[in-house]
Amino acid sequence: MTSVRTGWQRIALLATVFVVGAMVVAAFFHNEFRSQNWDPMQTRVYVLRTIHFGGTFYENGLVNKGPVEPLVYRLAAAVTPYDGFWYAISAIIIVVSGILAWAAGKTAFVLGGHRLLGVAIGIGVFFHFALGNADYAGALYSRNMIIGLYAGAWLIAITPRWWSSRRAPIAAGAIGVLLGLGIQTLFVSTIAAIGVGLMALATIETVADEQPYRRSRRLLVITPIVVFLSCPIYYVIRGRFTEFWSSYWTYNTYQNAATGRSFANQLVYGRDVILRYYRSWPVSLVIIVAFVGATIALWPTFDRRSRAIHISITVWFIGAWAELVAGQRYSSHYFSILAIPTALMAAAVLGHGYRLMRRERGREFRSIAVWPLAASLLAIAAGGGQHLTLGLEAASSYSSVHQVAEQRRSVEPGQQRTVRAVMDLASVDGDPLLAWTEFPWVYLNYHRTAATRWIWKSFMLGQIYLGRSSPDYVLHETWQWFADDMAEAKPAVLLEEVALPVAAGTPFDAYVNANFRPVFTNADNIVHLRNDVAKAIIDGSGDGEVFTPTGTALESNWNVGRGEATLAPETVPSLTDALELSTSRCTRISGTYTGLAGAAGSFLSFRLDDPRRAGTNARLNIVGDEVVSGNDTTIFDTTYLGDGGPTEDQTVGPTNELPGAEQPTPVPEPHDFAVVVGEHSAALVIDGQIHAAVRLDGQTRLSLEVRQGGVTLTELGRSRAPNTGGC
Repeated sequence: MTSVRTGWQRIALLATVFVVGAMVVAAFFHNEFRSQNWDPMQTRVYVLRTIHFGGTFYENGLVNKGPVEPLVYRLAAAVTPYDGFWYAISAIIIVVSGILAWAAGKTAFVLGGHRLLGVAIGIGVFFHFALGNADYAGALYSRNMIIGLYAGAWLIAITPRWWSSRRAPIAAGAIGVLLGLGIQTLFVSTIAAIGVGLMALATIETVADEQPYRRSRRLLVITPIVVFLSCPIYYVIRGRFTEFWSSYWTYNTYQNAATGRSFANQLVYGRDVILRYYRSWPVSLVIIVAFVGATIALWPTFDRRSRAIHISITVWFIGAWAELVAGQRYSSHYFSILAIPTALMAAAVLGHGYRLMRRERGREFRSIAVWPLAASLLAIAAGGGQHLTLGLEAASSYSSVHQVAEQRRSVEPGQQRTVRAVMDLASVDGDPLLAWTEFPWVYLNYHRTAATRWIWKSFMLGQIYLGRSSPDYVLHETWQWFADDMAEAKPAVLLEEVALPVAAGTPFDAYVNANFRPVFTNADNIVHLRNDVAKAIIDGSGDGEVFTPTGTALESNWNVGRGEATLAPETVPSLTDALELSTSRCTRISGTYTGLAGAAGSFLSFRLDDPRRAGTNARLNIVGDEVVSGNDTTIFDTTYLGDGGPTEDQTVGPTNELPGAEQPTPVPEPHDFAVVVGEHSAALVIDGQIHAAVRLDGQTRLSLEVRQGGVTLTELGRSRAPNTGGC
């Protein structure tokens, strides 16, 4: 590298270090959030199942790729707490982006560019993959991992110091391992791997000593095959080959067949996608044209190594498109496999261009020290700086993983809070959750482990991503493995989405009908509890004791007796005159309440507070036929007594009643109720159904406020809450 002596050159380099450092910091904090995408969440769910139940990845999920992706996510889970998991993934994204940047910069340098030109190119590539606007940027999909593996192999292949007689076999073996892992992850990436392998093979030819030369060639060919075959051999030895083969091969054949395209149609469709892609990304097309033009024009002047680089990049690029066409899926995040050979093409063109210009000038460019800084600023300007800005904002407000988790919990949607509170009565974080859903984040939002490897309903209905649906696409072993999963997990909670009811007539439906009872319904979800758990929470143990509640005011207006309490309708509402029902968690208070009926009906608020400190009270409110969960300032969720919707008293519309006609006085109806206070949440049960629930944060005391109208409580009993949810 040209020594940097002048002051402005030093300032430029220091500014570059500052800007690139800001990129790294921003990428770390922003990609923690950005990386939480569909496929990464799916992989994390599989990893959580593997941690909880043991076994291998293919026994805990439908993994239609090799084990590299779940292994990386498993390592991230091993070194971080639950809430810090995505920070580990973000760090890995930075490493992968750095390898891709290094590979591009090294390519330019090897082909005649200055080291600082390579640094400038690397900065642009790093920004694109770590903070760019592409859907594959800032994420850790399987294809991002594959290009990271191949870029690592490429770096070794084009670096001369790795190919001395002593190091060459090690380098060849390392490249073989990296290529084998990539092919194992996605078999359709084989052609791209061959492109990198050709570069390594050409470099091996430079090894002078015969024995290391022959050994290196053998290792380069044999190692990828051994690595690729290691996975199926391992499962044969474990006696779990069926799980592996069904996921890795059979399901992939279903995905291919479900598109309904012939091979000719695949090619035509691929051609159309290519044309649309380069109309949308003209800069990429310009790079390809420039690369092809430079290759043709300069080919006679290339040495053996330069020719190998150009051939290898070309094969890699063709292999990337072949992978997309063979897979018949063109999701936007798949195009990362095209981005890296295109970046190498750009690096090659720039490297040759610099070499030719320097030859004509006869000396280095004095402005070379500014090029990395210029590349940094250009990358931000061209790539959009919103992710950089968001990352720096996240970094500036960061104090701890716990603080970030608390901030996110504070803005958690109210209905989600309520559903989790219901779950927390029946299970604890990490317990199995059975869900009929098509979203991976369901398990993560509720901090639960998937009870079955079929985490999405689509696997059990033969619904293929971007393809057709058919029972023929349900793996033959599905329902036997589902039964095995249920026998192992014994889930206490089932979550069903109102918009996606459980498909009738399926073994899943039969299992639910035989083992679960619906206990809570809101606008989005239905929570079912296993029959024994539902009976314990809804019906109670039956061994409670009658008790006499106490008013909290010195001169309380409550009229109390053994197992009963009454507040007259004309009593002035008071927040200090409450009825204390319990002072500890893991308690179940039950009885019958009767309030005023009609438009002026009673407003009952079961208040949960912490007597040791002032703070926001959790509340379970009954307002006529509305039942509301929330706190002192916020409503989380609302359900309704009766038919599950607003009553006539709560709607506005035309009626058939004559104006001025005397209306009958509504007769107050008694309702059986229970407030079940668990270790982590509390729920209000009315007439055999949970209607409201809240999570607890230090609250231990349960009191009843009546803010409007009178109320009568009878048959008051107190017992221990069920031995679930931490009690």
